[in-house]
Amino acid sequence: MALRFPVPHVIRIPSAAPPRALAAGATAHRAALAALAARAWCRRAGRWLATRATPGIRTFNLEDPTTALHQKYHDGTLQYTMDNMEWVEQRGFSKDDHLSEQQKIDLRHEARRRLCRWPRLLPEDLQRVEHAKGPQRFGPGAAWGDPEEHVFVVSLARRPEKRRRVWRQLEEHQMNATVVNAMDGDGVLYQDDLDAMGVRILPGYNSGFSNHNMPYTTGEVGCFMSHYAVWHRMVEHNIPAALILEDDFDFQANFKARLGEYLSEAQGFDWNLMYVGRSPMENDISMVSEHVVEPGYTLWTVGYILRLDAARALLETQAHQHMIPLDDFFSISMGCGMDGQYNERSLEWSYIQPILRGLAFNPPLVMPYVGSMFKSDTAMLRPGTRYVQDLPKNAAEGEALELDLRCQGLEDVRPMPKAWREALDMIEAIMARAILH
Repeated sequence: MALRFPVPHVIRIPSAAPPRALAAGATAHRAALAALAARAWCRRAGRWLATRATPGIRTFNLEDPTTALHQKYHDGTLQYTMDNMEWVEQRGFSKDDHLSEQQKIDLRHEARRRLCRWPRLLPEDLQRVEHAKGPQRFGPGAAWGDPEEHVFVVSLARRPEKRRRVWRQLEEHQMNATVVNAMDGDGVLYQDDLDAMGVRILPGYNSGFSNHNMPYTTGEVGCFMSHYAVWHRMVEHNIPAALILEDDFDFQANFKARLGEYLSEAQGFDWNLMYVGRSPMENDISMVSEHVVEPGYTLWTVGYILRLDAARALLETQAHQHMIPLDDFFSISMGCGMDGQYNERSLEWSYIQPILRGLAFNPPLVMPYVGSMFKSDTAMLRPGTRYVQDLPKNAAEGEALELDLRCQGLEDVRPMPKAWREALDMIEAIMARAILH
């Protein structure tokens, strides 16, 4: 999770011509599809060329507050590793030693039951924590995007040490929040599970890209679906803005007041996603104010503020139907990385609709706590990481997911038009086959 400064890569653009095997079934749609693809491509390329700089790979500049904070985090992680070398080498971080065998069995069963309740959050999935005196406000006055009482912490039930730390952080900073039982990727046992829930990975994702060179993991599935459940709740309950945190967050000094101050600086600017914590892979595109920037390609979803129009757009465009790692999804949805320097596949994935208008705090107001990477359930470091492509296709007898009927999707969210969905399906199929050939 430390800063990375990779070597630039060449953009690879797959052929627009469909493979011969696909052509026979696509004749009736070809003209409309070509026009749709061309319009989408021109819209994205025009938007990128007209409004965005090419920021390039992140420059190591310790005078930049974000870079300086990341250097401090990086140094702390190295020191933590050296201080706990034996534990790290033995991969102790992968073991739930605090749990009995029966507790582990119970948690595995609960992880399966949790999948059945997606995407709606029910009372059993929420735990309210209150420490603020009076109504929760950030800063002296209401600012655009102030989450107020709508702070959500995504947390796995089988990581109680992380959850205890969440409680301590909230108490120390006198904050109210709702702890959300996360979707546990360890509960995804079969590829049929994804079909049952109606989610899928972006066709042709394969092993990601050179700076994230691994197939899609079940942990990444759980991460994406957990955040989606919060977006779903925002739309269902008409929540204007929410601060969404992952359970490895570490509030920086004077968090509440600074959050209000930085939001006030962004007043009047058109944004629907604000990175409160981030790991920038590219230089910032522009400086909006003293503590707010327009970011380039950015990683981490440790802390961000999402506005209602973004949550609604994520549901309407069916983000769960073309999943890539969530932080990459956000960057692509902001139109970032189209020069291919950090992610050489950004241009291939740019048909993911540009629905996010992102800004970021400089420096970040949350960071992962030092050592948290060794408890990550999405990181490549974790032993026993399971890849979706390697899962058995069919559920064993008696193990198929039985979805809770109380947790179906929202009826009042405008679904993606059928024609657009079909066109996207065909574009994705073309790209997947072009990459394979």
